[in-house]
Order: sequence, then structure tokens, then C-alpha cells
Amino acid sequence: MMHTSAQSRARDHGIMSMTAPVAFERLVHSDWSIAPAKRWTAIAERRPDGWSIAGLAQTPSPHRFLDLLFDRPGTLAGFDFPIGLPAFYLDKTGIDFCDLLSLPATDRARRFFTPADTLFDISPAQPFYRRHPPGGRQADLLRRLDCTSFDELLRVCDRKTKNRSRAESIFWTVGAKQVGKAALSGWRDILIPARARGARLWPFDGRLSSSHALTLAETYPAEVYRHLGMTRTVRKRTQEGRKMAGAVMLAWTSERNVRLSAELASLVRDGFGERADGEDAFDAITGLCGMIEVADGRRTEALDALWTADPREGWILGQIDASV
Repeated sequence: MMHTSAQSRARDHGIMSMTAPVAFERLVHSDWSIAPAKRWTAIAERRPDGWSIAGLAQTPSPHRFLDLLFDRPGTLAGFDFPIGLPAFYLDKTGIDFCDLLSLPATDRARRFFTPADTLFDISPAQPFYRRHPPGGRQADLLRRLDCTSFDELLRVCDRKTKNRSRAESIFWTVGAKQVGKAALSGWRDILIPARARGARLWPFDGRLSSSHALTLAETYPAEVYRHLGMTRTVRKRTQEGRKMAGAVMLAWTSERNVRLSAELASLVRDGFGERADGEDAFDAITGLCGMIEVADGRRTEALDALWTADPREGWILGQIDASV
């Protein structure tokens, strides 16, 4: 039998996982980038019979954005950058990720957050770098961080699963898939000041709960594609690829009773336009839809084993598959 709905496609892929809903009043998702012009944010607000995606726009300055996040209690905010560090690195350095965020003025934290000049200048105490010199290789990164395999620089949630390819290591800061520079920006501009104002950080502070003013979590739109019934690989860098994925997204919103404005629905149908930043707006909405799945209890927030182990590495919201 041929299934046509997003829900049926998700069930066919074995990715449905029911759990108790979490009563957040507002969901905010940011597709983050080192370049402020490429940061896009989508917002969903709860209504009696579902959700309304109330906004899609370029992300405001960090100070204004933090004020927006804190202006309504019961907000869950997701960010498309890694929140956490691999166990190998934590064990080697004795660093606690939450301590880095809570005590950014210490000498250890200042050195950690300050990128070295080049790949050849990094060390375990200073693992990020500004420039990638000619001839620099992953082998040089491994040598400088005193490890033998690139897998040691991946968190469990970064590794390849049946639903997606491997995510990039947070310490790799070159190329289209680099995430290190964006993560440093997000940590310094959002996580550190938000924690200072009392924000809760998932999963480090425990399971999702809407009883706090603001909860912050890591998202990964590439993880969400299959959750919505899209193909494993979405050609998000082309308007045509975004149109195809957008048709699945619109079917999903209809089934889930998620309301889009006429303008936003038209934008989704049009593949988010021809602009180069269309992929950023697309991922902002995609990540938000994935958060709705978790908040409504149709998808478990994390792999069950995360709560019986130590969630010190962090985790991607809604990922319930281990590495393959």
C-alpha cells in the first residue's frame, strides 16, 4: 500500500515515538551562523487547538534576542549549533561544560573561548583556531588535541545514524560543514548571558519541563527531515529542492493542525525564494516543526539511555537513534 501523508511516511521509517506532551507556551528556533545576516528565527505560539507559527525573520542582535526569549514564561528555544563537548575531550582536560558557561571569567574559560591563531597553534586548553593554514589536515587537528581517531572528537549524538550522515566535529572550523565558530558565537552571545539570567539548559539540567521561564536546547535540522517525513537528504541549497521538501512540510502542518499565515505558506510552497539565504529560513522552520513534534509528545526528547548515563556531552533534541 502506498502511503501519502507525512505521518505515514514517518511511521514507515520507524521514527514515531509517543511520549507525554510538555506544556510550553512558545517555541523559538534559530538557524544560527557565525554571520549575523545568515541567522534566521521562527516562532510558534500555542493556541487551544494546536500551534500557530507566528513569525519568521532574521534574528535580532543578541541583546534584543535575549530580551525576546525572556519576555514570555514557558518558552523552549532551540539553536542549530552544538551545545556540549565530546567525552574524550572532557576526560582529557577535566573540563565541565556547564562550568565554562557559568564561570566564563576564569583563566581556564577565557583561554578555552579564545581561538588560537591557526590550526598549528591549538592545544587541549585552547582547542579552537581562527585560520586554517595551507596544508592543514584533520591529522594535524588530532595531533594537536592528542587523540588518535576523528571519532574521538565526536559526541555520541554527532555520529552517523540510519536517518542522517555524520555531523561535523565541533573542533573543525573550516569548510561548509564547520560548526566550531558558530558554536563559540552562540555560547558567548546566547548561552552564557541566558544562563546568567536563570535559563535552564537541556539536557544538562534534566528532562524537558515548561515550569521555567526559558529552556535552551540544541537542534539539528538535518535530524528533523525524516521526523517530518522528508527524504534522508534534502537539497536545501536549491530552490527546487526546498520546494519538494516544502510540500512535505505543508502536509505535515495540515495533519498536525499547525497554522501558517498565508504569506508563510506561500513562502514554503515557493521553496523560500531564490535568495541565497533561503536555506537558512528553510532550516529555521524545519527545526521549529521538529520542536513541535517533541513538545506535543509525538517524539521522545532523547534516547532513553541518555538519562541512565551522564548527559555531560549534551544531545540533539528529538534524536532517539544511536550511531550505526
